[in-house]
Amino acid sequence: MNRLTLAAVSLLALGAAACSDREDDVAMAPAPGAAPVAVPEETAEAATQTAALAFGMTRGQLEDADLMSLNNTDLGDVETLVLDASGTLTHVVVELEGRGDLKKAVPLANLGVGEQVDGSAIDLTTDLTAAQLTALPEWTPPAQ
Repeated sequence: MNRLTLAAVSLLALGAAACSDREDDVAMAPAPGAAPVAVPEETAEAATQTAALAFGMTRGQLEDADLMSLNNTDLGDVETLVLDASGTLTHVVVELEGRGDLKKAVPLANLGVGEQVDGSAIDLTTDLTAAQLTALPEWTPPAQ
């Protein structure tokens, strides 16, 4: 019985670790021609906390936000937060809805905060159309 319980707990822990994507939630913008670089958690926390607060959100809410159009159409989900060389959040990477898992880097200048409808989630909004989002640069995740 103890072996079975220990095995079940081990599998649950492995499953939770496999499902966690915290390591790639924040990345450093790449130099021209280079791949993005993963950011250490301490750097990510300091940089993204300030940006999240500017949106009136926690870091977790920002990382879990949906991107909505101004007419309340779900355009995609925030996947990664992108920092510049000075550690300032400049873009969010959004996985676009219905477009074959396209991930696009959306500049913060094109983002706003939506209304909190159900009391649990705050979404980001954009004035960009689906076509404009599709035309943005493709995001390649950092090598693990």
